[in-house]
Amino acid sequence: MGMLLLAGCAEGDTQDPGGQADSPAEDETTAEDSTEQADTEVTEDSEEPKSTAEQSPESEAEPASEASWDPESIHVLVNRANPLDPIDFVPSDLAVADAPNEFGDPELREEPAETLEELFAAAEADGIQLWVTTAYRDFEFQQALYDQYVADQGEEAADRFSARPGYSEHQTGLAVDVADLEDRDCYLRACFGETEAGQWVAENAPEFGFIIRYPEGAEEIVGFQYEPWHLRYVGVETAVEVTEQGLTLEEYWDQPPAPDYLD
Repeated sequence: MGMLLLAGCAEGDTQDPGGQADSPAEDETTAEDSTEQADTEVTEDSEEPKSTAEQSPESEAEPASEASWDPESIHVLVNRANPLDPIDFVPSDLAVADAPNEFGDPELREEPAETLEELFAAAEADGIQLWVTTAYRDFEFQQALYDQYVADQGEEAADRFSARPGYSEHQTGLAVDVADLEDRDCYLRACFGETEAGQWVAENAPEFGFIIRYPEGAEEIVGFQYEPWHLRYVGVETAVEVTEQGLTLEEYWDQPPAPDYLD
């Protein structure tokens, strides 16, 4: 894959940590054979309260998925603390997504490639024209891209918006950058999230299994700046839950924040 300078085509831009955990409900108990005692009253011989209420709080519900370290899993967690293993991993089921593209033949793994086509078709039906800028990027491409950013802006600046090779979600074949090419002012910029196209993507992408991987206000968790154009495929059920709960993948999968590289 040839080298290409893509402004802002890296991995994220955020400001403050986001996401809140639900607080667990209090256990409720009743005394045996009593019709007058309240549900929260504990029987004389009880050492611990026994719940007779239905367990329904969202905080106690099992998540739709868990973090995986298998690079072939659609739930693989890749961030600054978790590089791909092997570091030069190449997906085994890459396919070209039939979607409008800026640089030609965007590749993703088969499942997200098919779903991305459905996402783009739905956007077009709603009068939104989306384009793929880049999707899968192999280790060598990411190395060349990162090295160019470092040469231009220095390592500290480059690390804020470009993943090091082996640490990029694009290398998983599960991530894609999208854009509205008619709006060059917000091309691969944070203001894309405020455009009609960006708002459509944020609202509808989860229905097709994609999330905004690097949400606003979460740089200290995900390690990258806010990128409303960077979509990550995790499957519909997980995507909907992550979005509805307003969490990052790290929070949803109960994994530590990864603001910095470990080496």
